[in-house]
Amino acid sequence: MTRILQILALCLATALPGFPQDAADVARVQDGAPGVEMDVETAPPRKTATAVRITGDIVIDGRLDEPAWASAFPATDFAQRSPFRGRPASEPTEVRFLYDEDNLYIGVICFDSEPARIVVNDLDYDFNFRGSDNFEIAIDSLGSLRSAFYFRFNPAGAKSDAQISDQSYNYDWDGVWDVRTSINDDGWVAEVVIPFKTLRFSRASTQVWGINMGQKRIRLNEDTFWFDPLLPIRYSLLRTSLFGTLEGLDNMSQGHNLKVTPFVTAGVTQVRSTAEPSGRFATTQDYDGGLDLKYSLTPSLTLDATYRTDFAHVEVDQQQVNLTRFGLFFPEKRDFFLENAGTFSFGAGNNLVPFFSRRIGLSRDGAPIPIVGGTRVTGQVGRYDVGVLAMRTEREGSIPSNDYLVGRVKRNLLRSSWVGALVTSRDSSVRGDYNRVYGADAYFQFYERLSFDSHILKSETPGRSGNALAKQLEVAWREEELVVAAGYNEIQRHFNPELGFVRRGNNTRYNGAFSWNPRIERSGVYRNLVFGTSVEYYESEETKQIETRAQRADVGIAFENNGSIRFAVTDTFDRLVDPFRIRRGIVIGRGDYRYLGYSARASSAPGRRISGNANVDWGEFWDGHRMSFRGGLNLQPNLHLSIDLSYRRDHVDLPAGRFTSDLVGARLTYAFTPRAFLNGFFQYNSSTRQVSSNIRLNIIHRPLSDIFVVYNDVRDASGRSLQRAFVLKVTNLFDF
Repeated sequence: MTRILQILALCLATALPGFPQDAADVARVQDGAPGVEMDVETAPPRKTATAVRITGDIVIDGRLDEPAWASAFPATDFAQRSPFRGRPASEPTEVRFLYDEDNLYIGVICFDSEPARIVVNDLDYDFNFRGSDNFEIAIDSLGSLRSAFYFRFNPAGAKSDAQISDQSYNYDWDGVWDVRTSINDDGWVAEVVIPFKTLRFSRASTQVWGINMGQKRIRLNEDTFWFDPLLPIRYSLLRTSLFGTLEGLDNMSQGHNLKVTPFVTAGVTQVRSTAEPSGRFATTQDYDGGLDLKYSLTPSLTLDATYRTDFAHVEVDQQQVNLTRFGLFFPEKRDFFLENAGTFSFGAGNNLVPFFSRRIGLSRDGAPIPIVGGTRVTGQVGRYDVGVLAMRTEREGSIPSNDYLVGRVKRNLLRSSWVGALVTSRDSSVRGDYNRVYGADAYFQFYERLSFDSHILKSETPGRSGNALAKQLEVAWREEELVVAAGYNEIQRHFNPELGFVRRGNNTRYNGAFSWNPRIERSGVYRNLVFGTSVEYYESEETKQIETRAQRADVGIAFENNGSIRFAVTDTFDRLVDPFRIRRGIVIGRGDYRYLGYSARASSAPGRRISGNANVDWGEFWDGHRMSFRGGLNLQPNLHLSIDLSYRRDHVDLPAGRFTSDLVGARLTYAFTPRAFLNGFFQYNSSTRQVSSNIRLNIIHRPLSDIFVVYNDVRDASGRSLQRAFVLKVTNLFDF
């Protein structure tokens, strides 16, 4: 630890002199960037916007030329959150609200004295908001103070949407809504329509919704918000309890709110047979169909059903390099499981995920297992958040048919606290083959800074009785610039969540972290310095001896343009009880190891034509040495084309042997319009000596109705095709 502290002190001493505070900077602070935060408990009354009911038609064309727009009183007074907190926005913004029997209409005027310098680099759905000027709006239509529907768009009409729940975004939610934009001599204009069927609200004749809005101007590194700018910076649009209000909404109806989306698929798959000398392809043709259904049981409770679920259009997994003795975590990408995924989240998720949806319909190596269908009910019942998921898979080879059931409930307390419970169950068609996990969790937050996060879980698996608990307690104090956290996590030997993910089990983990990120209020270039240290300690559940101890120290700089530079040093002790095969033919033997490693990373400002990031790790590694490089380069020649290149090289030199691995990736996106995209994802892995390609054409022919054309190809290093598939999928939403 002494070596780490010496390096941290040296970095601190050399970093501080590089940030002068001249008189001009001081003047900027005194002219509207007060350094005193507003006390949340004594904050002034929330801002109010008013919606006006109309009877005429609104044409969504990006021009607010209907007379009704002139009758709406604009919401204004946007103020900076950064770079100069509290100062009025550099350019004015006006937002108007109209509604009729079926829709909410939002008219946005973002004034800009230099419209030629408006930055737009992306047309993709769920576009990169850090790379384009954009406007965002969050609507808490249930008035829950905990959740909201979130909509974002840029001056070219690209869309992004999400659900906000318990201060986190779920960008995998897709809603029915539309936006059209235009750029003129005064700035840019957006016209938005959100059907009431997309939102959830009570049956009360008069509605008062929570609402908040924000705008990003890339060239000025400026973020402005409609809510009070003097609230702590950590209170973004996620802080739904501090939203303003939208009033004037009367006598609205969501109708039946039934959405049915049938789909058909057709595909051809060819796999080269290695058993035949000629290596001929074995061809399989497949035609299928099914449907997805969504129905609002109540204004705040939604039923989703799926039959003959198909995920042929989903992008392939990004390959990873594993230099550890633990399993890799691959994120879920299937849209049915991604929507409302936050309802089923449980615990901090650092080492244990009790419910991991990839366990349904995918084998351990990622091969698809046919899903017969399933249902999901999610939403709110009074002060409770509830979620129930039931799925069935077909028999696939030696894998029997399985029934899956997941239940989650949370009782909301205070402003941002809850207690809850989780149950997961798997039952196969083989008698006596089952798995159960059940437990409870609690999260409490006091003074807007102090939090306690805890859970206890128990699993039941035939043949694995006793010592089947998982327990956790995390405590943290989070200030604007200071974070102190400590935790305890225990996973016993027989704890077995077959619907979950455990990276490292059969141990007890203790951890602590301290970070100080002093904000540089007097600079328009630097946002804050970064200083931190952490420690992790793993103790064997069986022997009670130390398995791993890792101590880390960080120092860095974050810039106002979202670029950053960081340096870290890590001192690791590992005790191997069993040999560890890091590569074929290279084994790290039993024993105690201590090694010191370093890392440096830098990232440039996103939103420019060329941006990138780089990460270098070097130093001791087990009983040898390691040099690793990871880098990414993003090229955006125009708003239609985006090219993301990634490269990773690992060179490991050990007494037992040495190896070098390369992983190359290229992702190309061409957006013909905000509703038609061509995506290509190409990967090369030197360890498997294979090149894989995933090419997808997506045409949104109407909201939430798609045509997908997908081509997948796997080749060896010589270019010889090993497997290829062509899939066509068509979906169409019927909204009742």
